[in-house]
Amino acid sequence: MPKGKIKFTPADKAWAIKVKQRDGFACVVCGDNHRPNAHHILPRELHDTKLDISNGITLCAKHHLFSREISAHNNPLAFFCWMEKNRPEILQYLKEKCYENNT
Repeated sequence: MPKGKIKFTPADKAWAIKVKQRDGFACVVCGDNHRPNAHHILPRELHDTKLDISNGITLCAKHHLFSREISAHNNPLAFFCWMEKNRPEILQYLKEKCYENNT
Protein backbone atom coordinates (compact mmCIF):
# COMPACT_ATOMS: atom_id res chain seq x y z
CA MET A 1 0.00 0.00 0.00
CA PRO A 2 1.44 3.43 -0.93
CA LYS A 3 2.66 5.62 1.92
CA GLY A 4 -0.04 8.00 3.19
CA LYS A 5 -2.92 5.87 1.90
CA ILE A 6 -5.46 4.76 4.48
CA LYS A 7 -6.93 1.29 4.18
CA PHE A 8 -10.62 1.40 5.04
CA THR A 9 -12.23 -1.66 6.59
CA PRO A 10 -15.92 -2.50 6.15
CA ALA A 11 -16.44 -1.14 9.70
CA ASP A 12 -14.77 2.16 8.69
CA LYS A 13 -17.03 2.43 5.65
CA ALA A 14 -20.14 1.68 7.74
CA TRP A 15 -19.06 4.35 10.26
CA ALA A 16 -18.67 6.93 7.48
CA ILE A 17 -22.10 6.15 6.04
CA LYS A 18 -23.73 6.47 9.49
CA VAL A 19 -22.02 9.81 10.14
CA LYS A 20 -23.06 11.20 6.74
CA GLN A 21 -26.58 9.82 7.16
CA ARG A 22 -26.94 11.48 10.57
CA ASP A 23 -25.80 14.81 9.06
CA GLY A 24 -28.08 14.57 6.02
CA PHE A 25 -25.21 13.80 3.60
CA ALA A 26 -24.18 17.47 3.67
CA CYS A 27 -21.40 19.57 5.18
CA VAL A 28 -22.49 20.71 8.63
CA VAL A 29 -20.64 24.01 8.17
CA CYS A 30 -22.01 25.18 4.81
CA GLY A 31 -24.60 22.64 3.66
CA ASP A 32 -22.71 21.56 0.51
CA ASN A 33 -23.77 18.03 -0.42
CA HIS A 34 -21.24 17.37 -3.22
CA ARG A 35 -19.13 14.35 -2.19
CA PRO A 36 -19.32 14.81 1.60
CA ASN A 37 -16.46 13.53 3.78
CA ALA A 38 -16.87 11.85 7.17
CA HIS A 39 -14.19 13.37 9.41
CA HIS A 40 -12.92 11.94 12.71
CA ILE A 41 -12.89 14.72 15.31
CA LEU A 42 -10.51 12.76 17.53
CA PRO A 43 -7.86 10.89 15.53
CA ARG A 44 -8.87 7.52 14.09
CA GLU A 45 -5.83 6.02 15.82
CA LEU A 46 -7.69 6.31 19.15
CA HIS A 47 -9.39 2.94 19.03
CA ASP A 48 -12.00 3.66 21.72
CA THR A 49 -13.60 6.39 19.61
CA LYS A 50 -12.61 5.31 16.09
CA LEU A 51 -16.04 3.84 15.26
CA ASP A 52 -18.07 6.04 17.62
CA ILE A 53 -20.58 7.99 15.52
CA SER A 54 -20.25 10.94 17.91
CA ASN A 55 -16.60 11.17 16.91
CA GLY A 56 -17.58 11.94 13.34
CA ILE A 57 -18.79 14.97 11.47
CA THR A 58 -19.68 15.47 7.81
CA LEU A 59 -17.68 18.08 5.93
CA CYS A 60 -17.28 19.18 2.33
CA ALA A 61 -13.77 19.03 0.87
CA LYS A 62 -13.31 22.76 1.55
CA HIS A 63 -14.11 22.54 5.27
CA HIS A 64 -12.39 19.19 5.65
CA LEU A 65 -9.07 20.01 4.01
CA PHE A 66 -8.68 23.31 2.19
CA SER A 67 -10.28 26.37 3.79
CA ARG A 68 -8.05 28.80 5.65
CA GLU A 69 -11.12 30.03 7.55
CA ILE A 70 -12.70 26.82 8.92
CA SER A 71 -11.01 23.52 8.13
CA ALA A 72 -10.56 20.43 10.27
CA HIS A 73 -7.06 19.93 8.85
CA ASN A 74 -5.95 23.32 7.50
CA ASN A 75 -7.14 25.45 10.42
CA PRO A 76 -7.93 23.13 13.34
CA LEU A 77 -8.22 25.94 15.90
CA ALA A 78 -10.94 27.68 13.88
CA PHE A 79 -12.64 24.31 13.41
CA PHE A 80 -12.50 23.69 17.16
CA CYS A 81 -14.02 27.14 17.81
CA TRP A 82 -16.78 26.37 15.29
CA MET A 83 -17.43 23.06 17.07
CA GLU A 84 -17.52 24.80 20.45
CA LYS A 85 -20.16 27.22 19.18
CA ASN A 86 -22.22 24.87 17.00
CA ARG A 87 -21.74 21.36 18.42
CA PRO A 88 -20.87 21.84 22.12
CA GLU A 89 -22.62 18.60 23.15
CA ILE A 90 -20.35 16.56 20.85
CA LEU A 91 -17.23 18.27 22.19
CA GLN A 92 -18.33 17.68 25.79
CA TYR A 93 -18.97 14.00 25.07
CA LEU A 94 -15.56 13.59 23.41
CA LYS A 95 -13.79 15.41 26.26
CA GLU A 96 -15.40 12.98 28.71
CA LYS A 97 -14.25 10.04 26.58
CA CYS A 98 -10.70 11.44 26.60
CA TYR A 99 -10.72 11.84 30.36
CA GLU A 100 -12.04 8.27 30.80
CA ASN A 101 -9.21 6.92 28.69
CA ASN A 102 -6.52 8.97 30.42
CA THR A 103 -7.39 8.10 34.00
